[in-house]
Amino acid sequence: MELIHSRLLSNGTKWHLSCLSILYLSQGLSAGFLLALTTYLATKGASLVDISLLLSITLLPWTLKVFFGPIIDSLTVKRFGRRRFWIISSQIIMILVLLPLLFIDVTEVSSLLIAIFTVHNLFVATCDIATDALAADSLKESDLAKANGYMWGSKIIGRGSGMLISSSLLFSYGFNVSIFFLISCMTLVFIFPFISSESGHKEGAEGNQEYKNVLGLKFLLSEISRGLLNKTAIAAVAFMLFSNIAIGIFDVTYNKFYLEVIGMTGEDIGSIRPTGMWLGGLIGFSVGLISFYLGKRLLLVSFIVSQLLLFIFLSTFTTETSYQLGSLTIIGLDIAEAGMKVVIFAILMALCTTQTSATNFGIFMGFSNLSTIIGNSLAPLIMEYSTYSVTYIFAGLTLVPCVVLAFYLTKAKN
Repeated sequence: MELIHSRLLSNGTKWHLSCLSILYLSQGLSAGFLLALTTYLATKGASLVDISLLLSITLLPWTLKVFFGPIIDSLTVKRFGRRRFWIISSQIIMILVLLPLLFIDVTEVSSLLIAIFTVHNLFVATCDIATDALAADSLKESDLAKANGYMWGSKIIGRGSGMLISSSLLFSYGFNVSIFFLISCMTLVFIFPFISSESGHKEGAEGNQEYKNVLGLKFLLSEISRGLLNKTAIAAVAFMLFSNIAIGIFDVTYNKFYLEVIGMTGEDIGSIRPTGMWLGGLIGFSVGLISFYLGKRLLLVSFIVSQLLLFIFLSTFTTETSYQLGSLTIIGLDIAEAGMKVVIFAILMALCTTQTSATNFGIFMGFSNLSTIIGNSLAPLIMEYSTYSVTYIFAGLTLVPCVVLAFYLTKAKN
């Protein structure tokens, strides 16, 4: 009994925070693999349209998370834990769906590749929203900034590590060895939630909000409305809708841009970009402490403005731009993006105060991922009629609404 209690996902214990962080690390490894794959395919001749198609379609499940939330909130098998049931189930399927890729040699964007990674991301997204809901349910509000720092720091470090290792394996040993690495890592991560246990009530609601296997529709709708129908939540939705357009454009174009304009190789890109992700991850780990001294407003606005200015700076690059300057800009963009996400997600999670935290947070994240898909889709369209310079100026300007909304979202109550 004491051993089970020590692995309880509650009270902000070391095990609790470690398990949340490891689950996010797994998501990062998957995202890093996909980024490495786009670089690998770009060197094999994939066009901007190919890369845009791959990213846009495989990210669709993340946008549709808004529809997963009500299911995760209303149905579960209580004996496995309200959120843990969905986490474990999703992990099993997202591993199994990758297994056919062990026997397929991938050198181009194909319908099969897109289909497999779309299904994979469907269950990664389900696991993600269940993990977010678990965090919102099981953490005190005072612990959210620290926990989000650990979780997003882990995800970003996982993305950097996943990209670096996958790039090395892709260019040295091919696709099959690289996908085996991803499957192996996800299998190891599965062990942690599997041997954990979950509290039977929401943090701070002991005795009057005992979880059930099924929540009634009327109660479900009431809780969703209570969490979303307020000015702060609406402003948060607007923020998320604009927040990732710039990065969505960058993820589609940067490989071709750095290959054609800066003169880097695929291996160069695969080794440099993870550095920015790791540094961003370190920012994530420390954001709880930093926000205590500097405040969420200063941090959030600083990260957004830094990202905006870096895109404007990127628009000035030519074939004369040095390798070092190009490298520093990638690193800076990843640091700014990571910092912005850690702060805004701590703010969003604090808004999820009802029993429908999976739905409410899923709606915020659905708009965030819709923002990425908008950017992914706009990139080849803008490039068809303009230049990289115009594309990156446009990307920077899409962050202006986020600067304005950040001031509202970081009022004293947050």
